[in-house]
Amino acid sequence: YIKKMMIRFYQNENDLITALEEKKVSQASSITPANAEALREKGYRVESSTLPRIFGLFFNQSQNQIFIDKAVVHAIDQAIDKDRIISEVLFGYGVAIEDPIPPNMIGYQKLSEERNTNHAEMVEKVKADLAKSGWVIGESGFLEKTVTENKKKTTKVLEFSISTGNAPELAKSAALIQEDLASVGMKVEVKTFDVGNLNQSVIRPRKYDALLFGQIINNESDLFAFWHSSQRKDPGLNVAMYTNAKVDKILEDSFITTDANERVKKYAQFEDEIKKDMPAVLLYSPNSIYVLSKDVQGLS
Repeated sequence: YIKKMMIRFYQNENDLITALEEKKVSQASSITPANAEALREKGYRVESSTLPRIFGLFFNQSQNQIFIDKAVVHAIDQAIDKDRIISEVLFGYGVAIEDPIPPNMIGYQKLSEERNTNHAEMVEKVKADLAKSGWVIGESGFLEKTVTENKKKTTKVLEFSISTGNAPELAKSAALIQEDLASVGMKVEVKTFDVGNLNQSVIRPRKYDALLFGQIINNESDLFAFWHSSQRKDPGLNVAMYTNAKVDKILEDSFITTDANERVKKYAQFEDEIKKDMPAVLLYSPNSIYVLSKDVQGLS
């Protein structure tokens, strides 16, 4: 049925969508969720599949010691409404995640723990848990805690900044996270950078409190670059500055193991350690989106 195939390349997504609507092309990939929804409403067929990518909030304890407090990190995890990000930012083209291994990586699929879907109830629970840990709303209007340092009592505010790229999906996700955390009393500043500046001025010198960032994990061995302690400094990709001797050993052994079943066991141990230490709050895996005009048949 196909006598001729022509592949066209475009400078940007807007030109690609125009070409699709003007019937210069009959199908297109790498469409953003917002544009995919608009095209679906115009009668185009939209197919999607979860990408081997994870997005999360990676904490830099060296820059801001507030993340050493497990109660704070746990509260951040519970307060963020991941389903809202999936709905409002990704238009449903993605899945919420709890683990550092992409949900579509064969052999490592694990059912996510049930989260309380009533966000209002979760917010109240988080507030109560933080109060038990000594965090109360102070004169600043945000959560504060009195601590003793060098025999002197000082009051510290629960505040930090989130650095991320200026891509629309990242910027909007950061704004929603900021809103969620403000609802429990955390003071959060969002800093957005263009991609080049983010890499050179923020990520490479590790100048951030928390980094809203994505990782592409095409196979298990990529996890070494993101989580092994030897990769904490540039050009390593361990942006959580994570150090755990047990995780290092698991990643090293997994790297050289030829037994597939043994490797699955090791990566399950790896996930358990990451969940216990919480060096990051994992948020979502986005979908790859493919749009076709109605006259294209036979796609499975």
